[in-house]
Amino acid sequence: MSQYQFRKEDIIILDDQQLQRYQAELLKIGKDVAQAFENYGIEYSLSGGSILGAIRHQGFIPWDDDIDLNIPRASYNKLLDIFDQALGDKYYLQTPTMHPELGLLVTQIRKKHTVARRKYDWNSEDCGISIDLYIIENTFNNPVLRFIQKYVSLALSFALSSIREIQMQELPKEIFELEGRPLNYSGLKLAVGRFFKLIPNRYWIKWATKVNAWCRNNKSKYVAIPTGRKHFTGEIYLRENMCVFKDQAFEDTSFKVPIWAETYLRLFYGENYLELPPVNQREKHLFLELEYHD
Repeated sequence: MSQYQFRKEDIIILDDQQLQRYQAELLKIGKDVAQAFENYGIEYSLSGGSILGAIRHQGFIPWDDDIDLNIPRASYNKLLDIFDQALGDKYYLQTPTMHPELGLLVTQIRKKHTVARRKYDWNSEDCGISIDLYIIENTFNNPVLRFIQKYVSLALSFALSSIREIQMQELPKEIFELEGRPLNYSGLKLAVGRFFKLIPNRYWIKWATKVNAWCRNNKSKYVAIPTGRKHFTGEIYLRENMCVFKDQAFEDTSFKVPIWAETYLRLFYGENYLELPPVNQREKHLFLELEYHD
């Protein structure tokens, strides 16, 4: 039995004023992190929807509530070494290997003494307000090795995803319906998840991390973001496009974005990425607990 139990009445939906407060907190975290990265020579850029927000809105997408960063593998390894010195007074690092119970391959920088519990960390003691780090991995110039890396990575990610779906069955189904993602478990998917769950998460995460970081050539022609929304197959890029950065205005500050950000957005969101989606197609992000600490 889980130590945390939630009902549909526990679901927190932020109104506009509450969302603005949450975005302000994220912006403080983002500024602290970007400054520390600059001080220690750690490369990064905004990622995914945060790039879209920077280009289309010069800040947050108005209904969004996260900041996502991409970080090259070499810089990520450096971050692991200097994190406590650079950011440890206010923040803690939550890596996949440190917290295998989450079943996630994304690293998070979380603010101490805060709580922002969502469906993916609903049963975790450590779930502070956070920004996400997606590693830009080296991938092989050799197409055969790249093919092997890609599909083994996909298989391991699928195993972890199946296990998470089993774990999230304990959550109220309304949280998925309100997000616009109603549960649709098939008997096969549940069976697969139960089978994979026989092997502890820490092993799946260890194997996936090794495969994702398999190529150690920091000057390879290609890079990939295996933990991104489109997974390894949909997130292979030329290094010269994804790992060269420029400054982009974001709210009252600026963050780095890939030098080809506009082309990236066309590929990722379509030619009409500057147009606002209909209200019923805008993502909703819900909380089960939310606590601030000034």
